[in-house]
Amino acid sequence: MSIPNTTYPVSFNQPNFCPSTTWYTDAITFANSSTAGTHVYGIFVGIDNTIYVANQQTNKVLVWFEGSTNPDKILSGNLSTPYDLFATTLGDIYVDNGINNRRVDKFSLNSNISTTVMSVPNECSGIFVDISNNLYCSAWGSHQVVKKWLNDSILTSTIVAGNGTAGSTATRLNKPIGIFVDAQINLYVADCLNNRIQMFPVGQLTAITLAGASVPGTITLNQPNGIILDGNGYLFITDCFNNRLVGSGPYGFRCLFGCTGTGSASTQLQYPGMLKFDSYGNLFVADKGNNRVQKFILASNSCSLSYNQPTFCSNALWYSNASTFASSSTIGSFPYGIFINGINTVYVPNRVSNTILLWPQGSNTSTTNTYSNLSNPYSLFMSMAGDIYIDNGYSYGRVDKYIFNTSNRVTVMNVNGSCYGLFIDISNNLYCSLKNHHQVVKLLLNNGTTIPTIAAGNGSAGSLSNMLNSPQGIYVDSNLNLYIADCANNRIQFIETGQLNGVTIVGNGSSANIILNYPTGIVLDANGYLFIVDSYNHRIVASSYYGFRCIVGCSGGGSSASQLSFPQSMAFDSYGNIYVTDRNNSRVQQFTLETNNCSKFPCI
Repeated sequence: MSIPNTTYPVSFNQPNFCPSTTWYTDAITFANSSTAGTHVYGIFVGIDNTIYVANQQTNKVLVWFEGSTNPDKILSGNLSTPYDLFATTLGDIYVDNGINNRRVDKFSLNSNISTTVMSVPNECSGIFVDISNNLYCSAWGSHQVVKKWLNDSILTSTIVAGNGTAGSTATRLNKPIGIFVDAQINLYVADCLNNRIQMFPVGQLTAITLAGASVPGTITLNQPNGIILDGNGYLFITDCFNNRLVGSGPYGFRCLFGCTGTGSASTQLQYPGMLKFDSYGNLFVADKGNNRVQKFILASNSCSLSYNQPTFCSNALWYSNASTFASSSTIGSFPYGIFINGINTVYVPNRVSNTILLWPQGSNTSTTNTYSNLSNPYSLFMSMAGDIYIDNGYSYGRVDKYIFNTSNRVTVMNVNGSCYGLFIDISNNLYCSLKNHHQVVKLLLNNGTTIPTIAAGNGSAGSLSNMLNSPQGIYVDSNLNLYIADCANNRIQFIETGQLNGVTIVGNGSSANIILNYPTGIVLDANGYLFIVDSYNHRIVASSYYGFRCIVGCSGGGSSASQLSFPQSMAFDSYGNIYVTDRNNSRVQQFTLETNNCSKFPCI
């Protein structure tokens, strides 16, 4: 399904992405050197998903209509080493022809003959046409960006950025490459050798640095090449000499692709050039050093959940041997909680050091967040706004909120013990499972009080429908129904919204085809099927259309790669991989999704 574009009339795609958007990191090669040539650089994708590539080796423009695997059109003209290109809503194609001919050429719709439309100082490493019909050229060798109004018959251009001399002041550029112009006619420039992104407000020759060049709160860049903006105005940049693609969003900058180093694997890039979106939110990247065009497919684009809720087929399988994501040297002994947000940042409380560890997607190295007066945190949860809610009930009797990207603490809930599970529902209610008080309590956030009300359990251990015994993991669905891992009762309780009496849906007292032994964690997939951490059976079990089955840890407790020992909590990333806090092994295990192919009929 296409993602809505911006409302003003543009020929390129600017999807509106949610805060938790992710892409599959294994790319598909859309075009290799036999088609796109060597050192492929310029690429453009139209709103009809027609793809244009400048082949510098053959001096031709290649055109693929949506769905085609081979070029549908090849335009020749009199090009010489074309760098970049741009197609308008009218179907006209503007192509760099500056390295030897000092001009930009135009191929009119359905024409194989080019005409000169602008004189330029040298090659145009970036080309753009704004909504006022101005043609821009990023004149790499002259350290400037020039433009010309296309309704004017003269060929000469005027300078809109840079003064022609390499420099790093706000009025100078050093080898500018990619350019982008927004609806307000503000100009964005990938100022390559200054390792920064510059924004020139409309009519101004003095720029504001938005990213790189040691700007606080952004990201370090190394010779950025391509730049585009999504429908919300967030930046996507090919960080060429870091061999990666980075993007910004409500949670700041993050690495999207090529995050594990350079190479030619499907997850890697080598000196990436230009990048563009199609209407579905997929990303196309000119992978210069690998002589190919790579396509990264959109994986998730959730606007309502801060965590991942993948859709699984009934026959989905995970590899039985896990990789150890984090060991005791990082997370301490006996880990409990884990949370993975929509952009696949992993959070784990370290109850030994009283810190919160986080790993951005693709990183093997954690960042440690230290908070004052934090004691023995069991659980945590991140909101859509990026605020982190942390159990701090052990010594201080509260749940703390740390505002996104700050160390500012606010006590949001007073509790009389540790919260072994935390959850925020879609109506902004915060839930805490009080294991030692046999209750789950909740509080509507921002309502002027920190005193919660009872959501389940009467405070006494028991197995009646209104009682719990050492509850731990909790989950709330989109209908505000509450699911509880009622540990010592060996069951999963379902509390319908507005009710205090539960219904046993799995375990003791249910008709489900599985026996639980001290379940400690529970999550639901997008179809509403249950995934349960069956702790004392040392396994993860899941339901589907065909009932329950064991999915990982099915050979008994232990410390091998296929085993767990009293696992505590689990979470999904956006690709359907399972992360488990393997408590008594003092590690976090990652079980990778192996197959998830749905078929209409089960195999017999």
